[in-house]
Amino acid sequence: MPMIRDFVIDNLEVHVGGQKLFDHLSFTVVPGEMLGIIGPNGAGKSTLLKAILGLITPQSGTITVHGDHGKAVFGYVPQVRAIDEEMPIQTKDFVSLGLPLKLRPWLTRSEREKLRKVMALTRISHLAKKPIGKLSGGERQRAFLAQALVREPDVLLLDESTANLDPGAQEQMMALVHDLNKKKNTTVLFVSHDLTLVSKYAHRVLYLSRQRSAIGQTADMLNGNVLANLYAQDASSLKQDRSSTSAV
Repeated sequence: MPMIRDFVIDNLEVHVGGQKLFDHLSFTVVPGEMLGIIGPNGAGKSTLLKAILGLITPQSGTITVHGDHGKAVFGYVPQVRAIDEEMPIQTKDFVSLGLPLKLRPWLTRSEREKLRKVMALTRISHLAKKPIGKLSGGERQRAFLAQALVREPDVLLLDESTANLDPGAQEQMMALVHDLNKKKNTTVLFVSHDLTLVSKYAHRVLYLSRQRSAIGQTADMLNGNVLANLYAQDASSLKQDRSSTSAV
């Protein structure tokens, strides 16, 4: 069963395009929790996930994530992933691309079993031979999730992975992730603008902006007064920044 021993962000500072997104960002993720990440557009939520994955190098600070057997294994479903509708690759083969394959053209018995289980878990077994480009939006997102899960990650990172789905498909996707979290104790960090989904599925919430961050229990963080105060402060800071820029 995948499990992390520690997950600590300490004094993280990240610059993108010459702009500072985080300044001494620090928080700890509880092993086995679902952490919802919210905040205004451009706050750096996607950048945070990329920094955790090692795709972006911080200017300073550390990101420490250890699994039970050393270095943690990550699964990642990005916000946008373009798929050519004419792509002929079958769904089962697309999902298998998530496996840490060796230089061989076939799957071992163990890998085939992992593939079978993850496709059953994400409810796409019946789509195994259907071209990935012919799947519906909800089906495709479940295939992306399956590809992220087939390597049995310690940590699953979801970047607005339900944003382009209808409400029913959004609910199905998050219910699947929640079920995985409960059954396998997989730690989940998910970025979302849908506060209803965050309220229903997050154990804790991280509010992130360029001016500040705050983390706490979901009920406390999604309290109307708390949210209004956080967003109002950031709106005021952004307005001041724009005024200063126009005056220069």
